[in-house]
Amino acid sequence: MERIARLGYKLALPCLGLMTAIAISRSCAAQAGVNDEFVKRDGTKLMLGGKEFRYSGPNIEWLGIENYGPDEGMGPRYPSHFEVDDALDTAKMMGARVVRSQTLGDSVGCSLCIEPREGVFNPQAFKAVDYALMAAHERGLHLIITLAGDCSYCKMSGGGEYVIWSGKHDFGQFFTDPRIIASFEAHIRAVLNHRNIYTGIAYKDDPTIMAWENCNVCGLGALGPDFAENPEPYLRWIDTIGSFIKSIDKNHLYEDNSGFFLFDPKALDAKTTDIVTAEYYPHWDALFGFGQKTTAQTFVKHAAMVTGRGKVYVANEFGWDVTDWPARADLETVLKALESDPEISGDGYWALQAHAPKFGWQPIPAPTASAAYARWGESGEWWSLFYGGVNTLINSAQNMQARAELLRTHAFAMAGLPAPPHPVPAAPVITFKRIGLVAWRGSAGAVAYSVQRLDPGSSQWKTICDKCATDADTPWVDASARGKPLAVLSATRYRVIAYNADGKASEASAAQ
Repeated sequence: MERIARLGYKLALPCLGLMTAIAISRSCAAQAGVNDEFVKRDGTKLMLGGKEFRYSGPNIEWLGIENYGPDEGMGPRYPSHFEVDDALDTAKMMGARVVRSQTLGDSVGCSLCIEPREGVFNPQAFKAVDYALMAAHERGLHLIITLAGDCSYCKMSGGGEYVIWSGKHDFGQFFTDPRIIASFEAHIRAVLNHRNIYTGIAYKDDPTIMAWENCNVCGLGALGPDFAENPEPYLRWIDTIGSFIKSIDKNHLYEDNSGFFLFDPKALDAKTTDIVTAEYYPHWDALFGFGQKTTAQTFVKHAAMVTGRGKVYVANEFGWDVTDWPARADLETVLKALESDPEISGDGYWALQAHAPKFGWQPIPAPTASAAYARWGESGEWWSLFYGGVNTLINSAQNMQARAELLRTHAFAMAGLPAPPHPVPAAPVITFKRIGLVAWRGSAGAVAYSVQRLDPGSSQWKTICDKCATDADTPWVDASARGKPLAVLSATRYRVIAYNADGKASEASAAQ
């Protein structure tokens, strides 16, 4: 199968549109072939190419569909190719080897979803996923794909939609009702057997994918008197889904993110599980901590539990911000604990955002105008990470940028490497120019921009903003243009230069 997958990608690449191929190869040519092998499991370790494989990387929930979850109000849409490319370029620059994305395998119950209605599958939704898989492969990245995840438009989240389709109302039946399980398995079958329109490779044969994850801590929805009295029917679900996946797909790892092991260690005895994971947010300790406080040692404790039962342990989600770890030193302590424990094979911070296609950043997910809700509730005001840093109701741009650099250093450390110099960003693209205003599409890895102006009749570019702008400052206002005649302003031209965190400059944008 590995040989078929490699051949498939080689045959598919010449068929790409010219501009897509150029855009991808420019930033990723050196990575070609890195992930043409499947990540394997050897006992409690991940292996790739005969070597132990450890990683840190981002969660990019929206790669398949945006505004689907966890708590959105803007309505679903497919991400643009630029957004996908920008996010994956940023992840790669930050040292990622693996990206986890819920919506590459789960989206149900909406017109743009993979499965809008029970048993109905949407080619357009798969097309968006296809592009993301191809783009990840060309950047040398592997993917963890969730099969039942968050859904802000579903009454009981993504997994609960299958319950509702069956006419039931108890989320616990997601794990025990044969008809509901069969409905979920039909979704899994459609995803695993889908053939990528860009590469010609079925997902079940694609080495870009590291693991299929059964769900996004769906076990929380099953906790109650029935589980406490007799957990066995619920725990059997882990192997029911694992066995079904492996009956179709002999290549990929199976990851249990049900969370059941946190409440009953017998969940770790599942026969089909390769990887066991959990999600870590001190932000939520009061609500979901069940009296436990999340600390750096929590990761070490869980790693010992999981590897002690012969499985691989990863921490699929952890918070990075001030509501989780108030001081940067607190976050550093967590990252060092993850790095120094050889029983921890990987981790993923939540959650990376991208530049917007026209200018600035994507909107903050799950937005709110309430500072109190932003601090205590579910909002991207605390968990969304914009690499260059933005001010939110919770995080300052400076603190966000500093923590992003800690995550970058950590990702390379997990891979056993020192953090290299930051790559030089691509030249920005000016997308908007009006009288005294200029805006540009941001460059992955940029933390600041300079703006230069060419006045009518002059041959000299004048720097009017020396690394004074960020992607949060666009459209940028040329205050020095005020009072000039309209004819002069109309003929004035601008160009923009991006700078990375090492102060290295990109080429200048094309003049506008």
